[in-house]
Amino acid sequence: PSEFIELAKATKNNPEVKNALSYLNKRNITSQDILKYNIGYCPTGKYGGMIIIPSYDHQGLLNFFTGRSYYDVNFKHLNPTVSKDIIGFDMLVNWDLPIVICEGVYDAIAIRMNAIPLFGKSPQSELQKKIIGKGVKKIYIALDSDAFTNALRFAQNLMNEGVNVHIIELKDSDPSEMGFDDFYKLMKNTKELTLTKLMEYKLMGV
Repeated sequence: PSEFIELAKATKNNPEVKNALSYLNKRNITSQDILKYNIGYCPTGKYGGMIIIPSYDHQGLLNFFTGRSYYDVNFKHLNPTVSKDIIGFDMLVNWDLPIVICEGVYDAIAIRMNAIPLFGKSPQSELQKKIIGKGVKKIYIALDSDAFTNALRFAQNLMNEGVNVHIIELKDSDPSEMGFDDFYKLMKNTKELTLTKLMEYKLMGV
């Protein structure tokens, strides 16, 4: 948004900045995270009173952003009306290492390590193309239970291309609620998805 102001450069005694930083602190977003992801806010306009977290492509060009109110209001989320068929946080991804697929930006920030947010519950075609094109050997999929069917479909497509897939069963908490330490333990204890396990999930009607 044209009203976007980087929080790292904002005047700290400004009431709006204080409120924005207070909200991020409650979400366990650190000053290092604010710098890394170029997190900002909008004091006015369509996204007024909202935290803005941008996503950049591999060339450093903006490809998406999310807006989240830092006030307790009914209308808390607002995203731009553009395609989500992009690679979230692409500029920060090391494709030579395992990657983690998650739903939202706060999940990705909590995961820390090579996390790609979907900005929703359905993996898009550009992400699948890039994973295959980059020759990624291992991925972890961490989607909420209501997106598990989408995760299985995505996993099967990647397994057919020779990718080692691990589906992390989140149960009642998403990564941003769990925090890095608990999520990391869960991730490390998640075994590779086999065709047998995949069929079990499908037979269960997941």
